[in-house]
Amino acid sequence: MCCPMCQGSLKEVESAEEVTASFPTLKKKKMSHITIMKMTTFICAVLEIIFITIRIISDKPLPFLGPLGLGILGAWIAVLATIYLRNNILKVITWEAIVLIFAEIYIDKVTGFYGWSIDFFVPLTLMLLGVITFIIALATKLRLDEYIFYLLFDLIMAVMQIIFVTKGYTKNLWPTGISIMLYMILLAGVLIFRFRDLKKASEKMFNM
Repeated sequence: MCCPMCQGSLKEVESAEEVTASFPTLKKKKMSHITIMKMTTFICAVLEIIFITIRIISDKPLPFLGPLGLGILGAWIAVLATIYLRNNILKVITWEAIVLIFAEIYIDKVTGFYGWSIDFFVPLTLMLLGVITFIIALATKLRLDEYIFYLLFDLIMAVMQIIFVTKGYTKNLWPTGISIMLYMILLAGVLIFRFRDLKKASEKMFNM
């Protein structure tokens, strides 16, 4: 018996399974990340072009097209971030949360800016981000020094809500206040009980 591809001699076997195994198996080519990125970009570009065309030729105002276009842009950014940062799920979650926060504020603004995004959705998104960070860290068995800076970044974003408060945009202070309070409690706990982990993480990041 000869291999149909390389014409090399094959040993004779009696079992049909062994004969099948003697021939090389060609693996199906998987879709590359670049292909996925190109397809996603093309689909999002087509949808954006359609929405822009409808907006230009329509006689009536269509306010929902703005949020839809932003949603498509956010989805595109999320897919690209997932592909580019696929080896670090915490980075993916953090960047997607940032995109979501900007999307919430934009949608609120174009629909009349009633303040629901700043009063509720932004603080809730930040609190949920902290919980998800903890869950992923526990599930992947990360040490505290390996994910502490993600929590500190979440803390900075939570504290930045004070800008909305001082500008008078925040009408309901409870969600914002609770989110800042929880992150400050977290910071106090890290500084008191896990300062060595924070120092170790700082040395890794800044090569101190």
